[in-house]
Amino acid sequence: MEDGFEKEELAEDVQSDVLQNQTRPKMSVEEVYALARHCREERDYQMEAYWYEMLLMYRDIEKEVLIATQYFCGEAYFDAGNEKEALHWFEQAARQGHKKAKLKCGQMFAQSKDEKDQEKALYWLEQVAEEGNPEIQHLCGDMNCQGRGTKVNYTRALYWYEKAAPWGDASTQYARGMMYYIGEGIKADHAKAFDYLKKAAGGNHVQAQYQCGWMYQHGEGTWKNPKKAFKNYEEAVRNGHLGALYQLGGMYYHGEGVKKDKKRALSIYQEAGNKGEVNAQLQCGWMYYHGEGTKKDRQKALDWFEKAGSGDCVKAWLLCGKMYYKGVGTDKNYAKALYWCEKAAKASDSPENAEAKYICGTLYATGEGVEEDKEKGLDLMREAARQGYRPAKFALRFKFPR
Repeated sequence: MEDGFEKEELAEDVQSDVLQNQTRPKMSVEEVYALARHCREERDYQMEAYWYEMLLMYRDIEKEVLIATQYFCGEAYFDAGNEKEALHWFEQAARQGHKKAKLKCGQMFAQSKDEKDQEKALYWLEQVAEEGNPEIQHLCGDMNCQGRGTKVNYTRALYWYEKAAPWGDASTQYARGMMYYIGEGIKADHAKAFDYLKKAAGGNHVQAQYQCGWMYQHGEGTWKNPKKAFKNYEEAVRNGHLGALYQLGGMYYHGEGVKKDKKRALSIYQEAGNKGEVNAQLQCGWMYYHGEGTKKDRQKALDWFEKAGSGDCVKAWLLCGKMYYKGVGTDKNYAKALYWCEKAAKASDSPENAEAKYICGTLYATGEGVEEDKEKGLDLMREAARQGYRPAKFALRFKFPR
C-alpha cells in the first residue's frame, strides 16, 4: 500500500468483510499486520489501532496472536494520545499474562493520584517485579515503604529491596541498608546495614556516602575509623551534601581523622552556614562568641545566631533573646529580647524553654519592652520554677514575693 487512497479503500474492504460477513475470503493475520505496520511507519497511529481492532473481531484468531494484538492495539492508541483506550487494551493483554502489558498498566496507573489507581499500579508492578525486573522491584519497595497503593508495609518493602539488591543500583542498596539501620520491617542490624550502605556509597550514592561517614565516625556496624569517616564526608561534600560539609567542620574542630584546625573549621562552618545549614550557623555564632578560630566578635556571633534563628533553631532563639536582654554584642533591646524568648518559650519540649519563660516573665512583670502585665509575668516565672529553673525560684522568693 503506497498511498492514502489505497489504504482507505482497503479499510472499507476489511470493514465490509469482517462486519458484514461477505462471501469473499477475509484477510489473513499477516496481511492485517502488514497494514498496521505500514500505518506505524506513516505515524498514523489511529489507523493502526483500527486494523488491530478489526483483527480482534476475528473469532478464530489464535490465543497468542490475540494477546499480542491486544497489546499492539493499546500501544497504537497510546501513541495516538488516547490513553483511556490504550489502558483498556493493555489491561486485556495483561490479564492474559502479557509481560509488557503488565508493565504498561502499572506505569500508567502509577501516574494517577487516585488511591484506587495507585492500588492497581502496585498490583501490576508487583507481577512484573516477580518476573525479575530489578528497577521495578525497587519501585515496588518504594511504594510499600511510602504507602503508595497500599498501607505502609516495611516487611513487604524489604522483600522487594532484597530481591532487587543482587542486581539493583546504588539507590536499592541504600534503601535496603537504611531499613536494616533503622529497623524498619526487620530487626535492626547495623553490620548488615553498613554492608549495603558501603556498596551504595561505592556507587556514588551521596546519602550513602554521608551515612557511611557517620557510621565510621561513631563505630556503628563497623570499627570506628575517623579517617575513613572524613573521606566519606569529603566524597558526600563533592556531591553537594550540606550535612556532610557541617560534619567536616566538626572533624576539623575536634581533630577527628584530621589535624585539629579551628580556623579551618570556622571557614567550613561559614560555607555551610551561608548555604543555609542551621547547625553550622549556630556553631559559627559560638565560635565568634568565644573567639575560637578567630577573634571574639559578639556582634558577628549575634548575626549568626539570628541566621540560625530564622531556620527554627530553638537554641538560637534563646541565645538571641539573652544577648538582646543583656546587651551583649548589641545595645539592650527588650522588645527584641521578648520576641526571641517568646519563640523559645513556646517550644514546650525544649530544654531552653524554662529560661526563656523566666526572661519573658521578668519583662512582663517589670514592663520592660512590653506593656506591664505583672500577673502574666509571674505566671511565666512560676512555670519556669516548676520546670526546675533556679533563677525563677529565686526571683519568686525574693524579687516578687507574694
